[in-house]
Amino acid sequence: MTILRHHGNWMAAVAALTVAGLLSGCSAKEERAESPKLKQCKSLLGAGNVDAAVESAGGGDVEVAGTPQADVLAKSLVAEAKKWQKSDLQHTGYTGCRMDMFEGDQTSGTVDASVKWSVLSLGMMDSPENSRTWRRANESVFVAPEPGPARMQLIAVCAVPGAIASQRSELPLQFEVAGESLGSELRWKTLSTFARSVTEEMGCAKPPVIPSALPPSA
Repeated sequence: MTILRHHGNWMAAVAALTVAGLLSGCSAKEERAESPKLKQCKSLLGAGNVDAAVESAGGGDVEVAGTPQADVLAKSLVAEAKKWQKSDLQHTGYTGCRMDMFEGDQTSGTVDASVKWSVLSLGMMDSPENSRTWRRANESVFVAPEPGPARMQLIAVCAVPGAIASQRSELPLQFEVAGESLGSELRWKTLSTFARSVTEEMGCAKPPVIPSALPPSA
């Protein structure tokens, strides 16, 4: 009887430790999901897109950088546009969100979302060189589906009140999302959500229409 009682106690202890381990794992996942920087990434890029991006890279640990809110990015971009002159060829790049995913000590994937005022004007889009890269989605949006490995870019027209008149056509916004593990469909969902989040905060004279589906090839 003594042996059976000790055996029963040992089994109960093992079961308790197993449950505690499972609860600890759940808590760690919940803590990652609720971290301030990851929450900001979800707000900027879409919660479902961020969850899918993490899952596509193995669902491991995530380190996040960048992640200012959409209104902070918009404020910086608007201030830059108001100071812009046609002779200004250098534009500041802003990191919206960078996520590095890990499985153990190994990097399993990276997602980088950034935005800047483009050096490309709308008049350049019809050139033979650029027309091979960029496709027109509508009158205010152009898309470059694969300008480089695992990258996707979007140009959106945004006339900023208070900027010089030529800013609308000479200085469009350029968004980019890079991430090899994403795949084209998820990369587009992330990119379009990112562009929509920022432009909705910018007070564009005529907001660009960011399509929900990737424009087909010409």
